[in-house]
Amino acid sequence: MVAVLSLALAIGANTAIFSLLDALLLRDLPVERPDRLVELSVVRRDKKIPFSYPMFREIARGQRVLSGLIGWRPAVVADVEFHGELFPANVRSVTGNYYSVLGTTPLMGRLISPDDKETSPVAVVSYEFWQRRFGGAPDVVGKEIAVEGLARSEPYTIIGVTRKWFTGMETGEGADVTTPMKSDDNRALLGVFLTGRLKEGVTSDQARGQLQSFWPGVLQATVSTNTPGLRRDLFLSMGLDVSLAATGVNEELRSHFTRPLYVLMGIVGLILLVACVNLATLLLARAAARSHETGVRVALGATRWTVARQVFAESLALSACGALVGLALAYWGSRLLVALMTEGSLTPVLLDLRPDWRVLSLTASVSVLTGILFGLAPAWRSSREDPATVLQETTRSATGATGRLGRALIVTQVVLSLVLLLGAGLLVRSFRKLVSADLGFEKASVLELGLGIRPGAYQNLDVNEYHRQLFERISNLPGVDSVGFSDVTMSSGPNFQDRVAPISEAPSLSSGIMASPAWVGPGFFRTLGISLVRGRDLDWNDDGHHPPVAILSSSLAERLFPSGSALGQRIRFSFMPEMQNLEVIGVVDNARFLDLHDARPSAIYLAFQQLTPVPPPHLFVRTRQAPEALSRAVENEVNSLEREYSLGARTLDEKVGQALVEDRAIALLSSFFGGLALVLASIGLYGLMSYSVSRRTREIGVRASLGAQRTAILWLVLREALTLVFVGVAVGVPFALASSRLIASMLFGISPADPATLAAVSLLFVASALIAAYVPAWRASRTDPVVALRTE
Repeated sequence: MVAVLSLALAIGANTAIFSLLDALLLRDLPVERPDRLVELSVVRRDKKIPFSYPMFREIARGQRVLSGLIGWRPAVVADVEFHGELFPANVRSVTGNYYSVLGTTPLMGRLISPDDKETSPVAVVSYEFWQRRFGGAPDVVGKEIAVEGLARSEPYTIIGVTRKWFTGMETGEGADVTTPMKSDDNRALLGVFLTGRLKEGVTSDQARGQLQSFWPGVLQATVSTNTPGLRRDLFLSMGLDVSLAATGVNEELRSHFTRPLYVLMGIVGLILLVACVNLATLLLARAAARSHETGVRVALGATRWTVARQVFAESLALSACGALVGLALAYWGSRLLVALMTEGSLTPVLLDLRPDWRVLSLTASVSVLTGILFGLAPAWRSSREDPATVLQETTRSATGATGRLGRALIVTQVVLSLVLLLGAGLLVRSFRKLVSADLGFEKASVLELGLGIRPGAYQNLDVNEYHRQLFERISNLPGVDSVGFSDVTMSSGPNFQDRVAPISEAPSLSSGIMASPAWVGPGFFRTLGISLVRGRDLDWNDDGHHPPVAILSSSLAERLFPSGSALGQRIRFSFMPEMQNLEVIGVVDNARFLDLHDARPSAIYLAFQQLTPVPPPHLFVRTRQAPEALSRAVENEVNSLEREYSLGARTLDEKVGQALVEDRAIALLSSFFGGLALVLASIGLYGLMSYSVSRRTREIGVRASLGAQRTAILWLVLREALTLVFVGVAVGVPFALASSRLIASMLFGISPADPATLAAVSLLFVASALIAAYVPAWRASRTDPVVALRTE
């Protein structure tokens, strides 16, 4: 049972993490011949970005290597109304040939086709959305839903349902509702992603060469006529990339998951080694106990290979049982991983985690390798038995070789476990420091509401005046201290960055400092408790009818203007025309609102009222009582104006916790596996010391009969255990320090060679060794010398 459960946990953990990596990175899309799909991307400053719709038209017109070229806009949260019920949904728009080029078929009805014009009010819903919102009703085809844009709403007729697990080209992030893409002549709006299907006989390299040959002409034909100077130069300098896309595209989701998954894969790989060494130790003791039986077999004619084969057969049987149980654990473990790493996310991650041939092959391979690995030591020991010697040996004299090899395995187990525990300790301490760090804003007593637009609510509306009215009504609620809003919510890291520079500097493609923007409204800084260092706050006059303004974080102001004050200075941000002459009206304290890991963020705050088009904001309300108690009243005020509705109210404390969900998941899982490694090492040490005591019964009896005290016998056994642990710690510390550098980029406020963590881990090992060895030592100290000598 110990062997099967140890292997099940180790193999199951490896299989669960590999299942997630397989679904995210390795598995082909469920479409026709995915190996023929290529992703087209614009390359700007070494970063891949989408195309404009005019670019799509030019490429489709000039390409000769693709049998089909499709475009789609990534799914965005929009408002959908059905039978009077309003709810958010992920809505994606695609070109008419999207489904036909991918070669997918519907579950029900039909899919969007080239015959559906861009003005056709039709929609396709996903299988998951159909089950969640329509209860799997078979008559869903033909029903009408209202899908809201920023400016208007129109009814869409549902024409079909996609098959289960279909997410289109975006791995892991399917769209609830898909509609035909409307053509767009805006040359500055880069928001269309392109995928092509290679013609038969055409390679990706050939396609890249042909497409890049006329790419400069595409840029010249689609550059905005209103784009002068540096912005035009940047546009014309952009490159074109063509890469295989059999597994789909989703850089954001993959970057979110991949790093922690690779770290966890390394951790559980070490866990598997620890489990193997642990089982090798236990089976070695078992083989020594069966040495007389082995000697009899050899005396009767068994060859060394016959004896070793029996040991390997037993080991493989154990590992096979562990693998079967591990597969069951992996099924639930992979889903638990997704839940832990996406906790609180509004957009569900849709990954097909059913085991495929890669996962099953890995599990089978690991099962065989582990069976061989932990069977090597006992097989080697058993196959080298001399039957004449074994049959004449007493139990006292039969321990030498086994004892040396067993001790070597225990030292190895301590080394591996120390590496795991130090990594887990560093990640846990890093997370605790991150949670307790000064964020630069006051998260207590603040309520955040995400707002959605009601269908048609922004039509012919002065949105800024409406938000001012909403602001005043909520401010007058009893218990409300202040109100503010922003276009972004709490984040664990920067989502978007661009260059900001003084306008006095000569513009160039590489000048300026990378900064994260946030469009905020009046009251935002006061509500979040971000102190104004110099200058003034934003007010309602900072709108589209007045010159554009900006407020800088202290660190960004110091970097832009190291020798003087930033107030009154003129700066430019990004390359949009309306942001090329911003006046700095204030400087605020550094706040980690846009990146919780950055103590000195380069943040630029722009006026929300000057943003066009105006998106639905995130509303922040500071209260003089428990924020949860006011959530209903605030939502009622929003609903009473019948323009927007609440997507849900959460405290800022909860939002900070959500932003740290990845760090929390890694700390939790690494500490669990580190603890598991410690338990396995303790079990191995306990098994070895128990075996050692049982083999030294006569010796202990002689010592006791000659007057040895119980404390002396107790210390005799404990000393042996502590010696093994001290040797293991001494050997393991250099390996642990070297391996901890691999996770240095994931640590916050702590060094990979943190002495406090290293000392704590070492002391923990010593304590666990004492506990594991105490029971066999106590049993040895209670040995009756008469009984001990009689056993011989």
